[in-house]
Amino acid sequence: MSPIGTRKVLITGGGTGIGRAVAEAVLRAGGSVVVTGRRPEPLEAVVAAFPGRVHALPCDIASVSEREGLLSRASALLGGLEGFVHCAGIVEHQPPGHIDEASLRAQLEVNLVAPLRLGEQALQVLEPGGGMVFVSSTLAVRALETSAVYSAAKAGVLQLMRSLALAGAPRRVRANAVLPGVVDTDMVRTLRLAPGEPMPSEPERTARMGAQLERLRALQPLGRLGRPEDVAEAVLYLLGAPWTTGAEMVVDGGILLRE
Repeated sequence: MSPIGTRKVLITGGGTGIGRAVAEAVLRAGGSVVVTGRRPEPLEAVVAAFPGRVHALPCDIASVSEREGLLSRASALLGGLEGFVHCAGIVEHQPPGHIDEASLRAQLEVNLVAPLRLGEQALQVLEPGGGMVFVSSTLAVRALETSAVYSAAKAGVLQLMRSLALAGAPRRVRANAVLPGVVDTDMVRTLRLAPGEPMPSEPERTARMGAQLERLRALQPLGRLGRPEDVAEAVLYLLGAPWTTGAEMVVDGGILLRE
């Protein structure tokens, strides 16, 4: 039998990237999932790929009203809830002095406030022995010039995870985090522009994106970008690890080994 924490799981950002890979990992292990995200279409694609084992629950987690009661709704769909994985995230690379207010607020809401509020719900809804996993980032411990807001939020996620781990311990509800490095997702495949620079037209955009990905690949001691599946394996382990709470697992191809 699959370990508790992996059998009935809610995944934010579950339609694409790391979130979808986590959903598929849980499903391969025999569990059932609820996937949530802003856009219904990617969620429905997961439902179609795994009929009868996936529920789609569209939700903009940046909205206070939409995220209210999200874990209870997921629990009702699955007949209980053992696991919660927060994969949803947004990033906008802007150096200090060029961080616009809308980007600041949006990144903090999705990357820090939402996981805190959903984690509070998880403390009440998850079954004893269940677990929550938060996707942080290696940028939480080694920032870039352009990642001030994202790095601050992801560092904050590590601290809120520890607080939730302490709060959940009396009911054996665990909280842990993974810190991915550079993973080949839509987020990484967004072209990084200088402040005020317009998006270039083709074919320049394609050429610059190829160069951006090659620079990122060259940073990896193991010689390649991460795959969503690499992170999903770590998440699945932490969901079902009965004596692990308050822990960070780095999954980064060795990038933090670089000076």
